[in-house]
Amino acid sequence: MDLNKGAGAFKDGLLELEAMVKQTELAVIDDKNKIPLITDNVNFFTKSFLISACAHLEMCIKEIIFELANEIDARLSSISIPAAILEWRFNIKKKPELALAKSLLSVKMTKKEIDDLVSGNVYKTKDALALFGIDLGDEKDQWDFWKDAIQTIVTRRNNIVHHNDDASDISLGDIKIYIRKLIEYIDFIVNACLVQSFKLSAEIVRKTA
Repeated sequence: MDLNKGAGAFKDGLLELEAMVKQTELAVIDDKNKIPLITDNVNFFTKSFLISACAHLEMCIKEIIFELANEIDARLSSISIPAAILEWRFNIKKKPELALAKSLLSVKMTKKEIDDLVSGNVYKTKDALALFGIDLGDEKDQWDFWKDAIQTIVTRRNNIVHHNDDASDISLGDIKIYIRKLIEYIDFIVNACLVQSFKLSAEIVRKTA
């Protein structure tokens, strides 16, 4: 499981977006070579950049969840647990169907299921990761910082998309700050996943030794 590689592609996308924001900002402050398409529509570009930045975040989190689900399936495959035994235990000891009796346990989480689980909302992200034994609140101080910082950004995006917020108080400079925060938040999520997954694996090995 290489979460850094998967997340890296989306972080690169955010860095490219940041470069576009910088170029737009330079075009706005250049009095000698003004580009009316940009200078007359700064607010439009600002809102578009914010929406795009949050989209990068959501796609990255979905990719992380997908990788975690695949890792769980790989672990389950390696120990070959009959799905029927869990059906019996958790479904009122019901006699399993023949097809289930012959199948092995797997998650097989679909992209659609992940789409339903995840959004930019930090609390939905926390709940989704909890399915895989990852608690973003494990480092409380970091979680408290990031949940406030990122939820503020996501809420502004939501207000623009769903409530026609004109975002007149947001500058291109603010967007650059937001992008950097999103990149650092992705690093926070990836680090939490890797550290806690390692601890969980080590605990399983210890108990089965």
